[in-house]
Amino acid sequence: MWLLYEFLYLLGFLGYLPRALWRRRLPHAGWTMRLGRYPGRVVEPLCHRRPVWVHAVSVGEVLAARPLLRALAEQRPNDPLILSTITPAGFSVASQQGGGVVPVYFPLDLRGCVRRALDALHPACVLLVESELWPTVLRAAASRGVPVAVVNGRLSSRTFARYRLVRPWLPRLFGRVERFLMQSQADADRLLALGVPPDRVQVTGSLKWDASLSARPDPQAVQETAARLGLGADQPVIVAGSTHRGEETLILRAFQALRAAHPAARLIVAPRHLERLAEVEELLRQALVRAVRVSAVRSGEAWEVALVDAFGELPRYYALASVVVIGGSFIPHGGQNPLEAASLGKPVVFGPSMHNFEAITHQLLAHHAARQATDEHEFAVLLEELVGRPEEAREMGRRAQELTERFQGATRRTMDALQPLLQA
Repeated sequence: MWLLYEFLYLLGFLGYLPRALWRRRLPHAGWTMRLGRYPGRVVEPLCHRRPVWVHAVSVGEVLAARPLLRALAEQRPNDPLILSTITPAGFSVASQQGGGVVPVYFPLDLRGCVRRALDALHPACVLLVESELWPTVLRAAASRGVPVAVVNGRLSSRTFARYRLVRPWLPRLFGRVERFLMQSQADADRLLALGVPPDRVQVTGSLKWDASLSARPDPQAVQETAARLGLGADQPVIVAGSTHRGEETLILRAFQALRAAHPAARLIVAPRHLERLAEVEELLRQALVRAVRVSAVRSGEAWEVALVDAFGELPRYYALASVVVIGGSFIPHGGQNPLEAASLGKPVVFGPSMHNFEAITHQLLAHHAARQATDEHEFAVLLEELVGRPEEAREMGRRAQELTERFQGATRRTMDALQPLLQA
């Protein structure tokens, strides 16, 4: 079975490689680390140390892990922490963490790559954020006696259905994980239905609730950004965060319909992948829209749509919003994190695809702290309704902010559950 898995993994990687090269995603500066070869600047601080290794696949998971990393640093002030990721964007955000955190790329899930990575990093334990279960890593860690835990775990209904197809193999996979610390009871119940022993599963809540408050931007920076963009205090501003291919056109059509009644409205779009900026700019040019990049806007310049062209700045633009639109939710992707906007007291709108944040979405909707559109027409109607009724929109945002403050505490519960592993 393991040989078959490695063969299929390698086959899938070779199939991905030409597309990655074509889109210039590979090679990147950290590519050798994915082969398990880490430079001296990474390995030297870890010599004769037993660091905790936290793996977060990309930007969203890295941001979610920040409260946990701070808690680990406070408990283990003399030990380095490893923070690994897979994407260049995730690595860029991980590199800004500071506080003794060593950013690295996660190895490819092939025996040679994993073996070299464990030899170089020598972790005391491995914490996998959300759903990053890599069979070869789990097998190699178990063979060395390195405990592994899943933190901020989630198991969507779609992933659950896929796991059921390979259920006979799951005990060997899940049996190598000491703790499954899950975001919700629904996530935990799906794991239990797959045969994971109850004593290994615990609901600790979502770290994203805690992370949302720590991501709030500096008010002075927000004011400076508003002045630089020439935005008035009561001017309607729609911010579409972490959009994917196919969503910008839909959002633009709804925005243009909105401007028929609210000509002062402005749209700020933050594509999830910055390499798509030129593509989105061309789309806006063809739509005859005056578009600018936020980093290049000149004082007094007239614009209708602004493109966010740097990582890590999205909360600042959310703070300017009258309404926030969550990207990844109008295509079959599963949505992006709505809590950064909710924590700022902003009315949030998302599309039908939010299974990546199933529990959070349920809570926001149940408390009337967000609105969900089933299609493009309903989205345009919701946008007009929220902009046209600012008092109702602000009330919805207030409920969202109260909810994020009420659901704090996942970091503390996670740290308590991890103590047996960390002390060992």
